[in-house]
Amino acid sequence: MDNTMVSKHYNELLLKQEELQQYLLQIEELATVQERKRIAREIHDSLGNALTSLNIQMQTALKLWHIDPFEAERFLTAAQKLGVVAIHEVRQSVYALRTNDVQEQSLQELVTFVVNNFHQTTGILPSTSISLSAPLPIKVVTTIYRIVQESLTNICKYAQATKVQIIVDANSNNVLLVIRDNGKGFSLSEKKTGFGIQGIKERVTALQGNFNIETEPGGGCKITVKLPLIEPSILETKTSKNLPESTTTLANQLNNLSNKESFICQCERNLAELIGPIASFLVQKAIKNNPYASCTELVKFLAAEISNPQKAQKFQQILLSNFN
Repeated sequence: MDNTMVSKHYNELLLKQEELQQYLLQIEELATVQERKRIAREIHDSLGNALTSLNIQMQTALKLWHIDPFEAERFLTAAQKLGVVAIHEVRQSVYALRTNDVQEQSLQELVTFVVNNFHQTTGILPSTSISLSAPLPIKVVTTIYRIVQESLTNICKYAQATKVQIIVDANSNNVLLVIRDNGKGFSLSEKKTGFGIQGIKERVTALQGNFNIETEPGGGCKITVKLPLIEPSILETKTSKNLPESTTTLANQLNNLSNKESFICQCERNLAELIGPIASFLVQKAIKNNPYASCTELVKFLAAEISNPQKAQKFQQILLSNFN
């Protein structure tokens, strides 16, 4: 291949890179809108429920006040707890609406915010220890922040704890997060996906990390999360040495062009042009079912999901021609 062809391909790659970056910005804008809608739903569901229950408790206490003061006091105590939960929900929602992007804040700042919020709401100040040898990747910071936020919300709602401990310890290879409380605990067999556990698991799995929870009724709860800081090669196969030369070349070009998200966005965009909004679901499904697929293999997996042979062929041509 002469210098002219090399220059041509290089310029084409640069144009594709710019195009992908613009597409990523559009996705971020859409994600912001979706996040605000999600927050609105959460406010309606969780806060609405809390306030409705609080109102019922107050009305019942008022009716019992002259008949049975002790029973009325019990309802007032329950109403007070619901008020604490409602205040916590409001603070979390307001902060989420004000903060368009946690990327601008350090992990220490984010954890400090949720810890102070928890303290103001419950009167309990969690002990925190954050030891970082270097700044963490943005995705890791966001994940840790969300897990701490979700865990403290769950403790506020359910645990009846008096002590909470948060530990973050990172080295060059991974970061360890431990959240421990001395609350009432619960049975894992009865609450397999309760208390936001499933959401935490999904966040950890998305970064190929490890999640563990230790709890029992009356024994408090300990959540341990370990996240890798060194990402594997994007769409790398376990037998990459045995891949055809065209496949390894494609992988190298992909690494130079963009990261995993950019490639996935490109797949979704081109597939959406052919089959519509279901494209995003099919891309995620292909990645989940074939986590070690090469770039070429991923494109073929996606093409196999297209019922129209002409469209399937066109999809492969578009995706693979960008790297030829």
